[in-house]
Amino acid sequence: MTEELRSAVRALIASPLMGSEMESLGGVRRHRQELERFFGDELGYRLDASQPGLARLAKVPGPGHQPRGLVRNKKQFTARQYTLVCLVLAAVETAGERTTAGRLFQEVATRAASVEGFAFSTAVGADRRTFIQAVRAVQAMGVLELAEGEEERFARAEEGADALYRVDRDRLALIPTTSAPPSLFSSPEELPADRYPETEEGRVRRRRHRVMRALVEEPVVYLEDLEKEEVDYLNSQRSRLERLLREKVGLTLEVRAEGWAAVDEDRELSDISWPEYSTQHAAALRICDELRRRRLTGGAPVWPEEEVVAFVAGLAAEYAGYWRQDAETDAGAAVLTWEAVQVLEDLRLVIRLPGGIAARDAAGRFASSAPPEPVLPGVQESL
Repeated sequence: MTEELRSAVRALIASPLMGSEMESLGGVRRHRQELERFFGDELGYRLDASQPGLARLAKVPGPGHQPRGLVRNKKQFTARQYTLVCLVLAAVETAGERTTAGRLFQEVATRAASVEGFAFSTAVGADRRTFIQAVRAVQAMGVLELAEGEEERFARAEEGADALYRVDRDRLALIPTTSAPPSLFSSPEELPADRYPETEEGRVRRRRHRVMRALVEEPVVYLEDLEKEEVDYLNSQRSRLERLLREKVGLTLEVRAEGWAAVDEDRELSDISWPEYSTQHAAALRICDELRRRRLTGGAPVWPEEEVVAFVAGLAAEYAGYWRQDAETDAGAAVLTWEAVQVLEDLRLVIRLPGGIAARDAAGRFASSAPPEPVLPGVQESL
């Protein structure tokens, strides 16, 4: 495989909706047939690169997938924000080549009135600000481009304030990746799942696709994520999978007793680069390190919530002047704690349990300091 083809594979995995602003699009279009064959055969993904200036890799969730969704100011979007994003997309679909914030706002308000249990008013300042957050999320998808105007002034409802947007209708059409038109179904639950024929060939394809999706897309694949026949397939095809991941995707497969991890040594494919020099990432590393220490020294498997918050509050005092200032308050320490825990959850290193958190096996792979000597016989490092 040429380096350009491998780079195109990696670019599509990292950015499944790709526009002409990305340098990799040229390589994707030059190697379109090889990419369609690779993604279709090995992962069961459909690649649409038929339109000039656009490429869409239609991914399907694999085993162990934990959707993270949209983020604003390091916080996950709420259900209300997601609803508004969908309403903005629906409003854009009926717009022309250009539209304004004012027209979108009125259209969203009209559509929101038909959504049962969803209150939205053009007279409420908070609704106006949340609307602009949704518009910016749609901009990040490349569907809208701000041409002129000031969104912040519109959000504050200043007199005469508005914003003009260009609409990319081709990109909008590629946003949905369902296996059938959503308009044919009355609810998301009715949408057909990824289907395979009930034949031996169908079962083989399903098994191969699920295993490869897990290895390529997830930070860690645990034994419990896979069905027994998938574990058997992974073990029996290990050499092939190692070669495929290395040559086609540039990943190195690590195999341990508890599971597998396909490691990207260039740190380009993940949307979470960790550890990093940010307050919540530093706190996450120290939490991970403490969980590791507790396990090796015979501590209780579940670390109580209040103790985790107290631990982070102690770190905030230790790093006073280096961490963000609000971390030194009780409320700030609590917020920082769960931001850090969310990082570790996304990386599949910890799990939240009733009353606290517990380390998952892959947490043993990370440490901010040398581990203490085990005091219990038989305790060893995990994945």
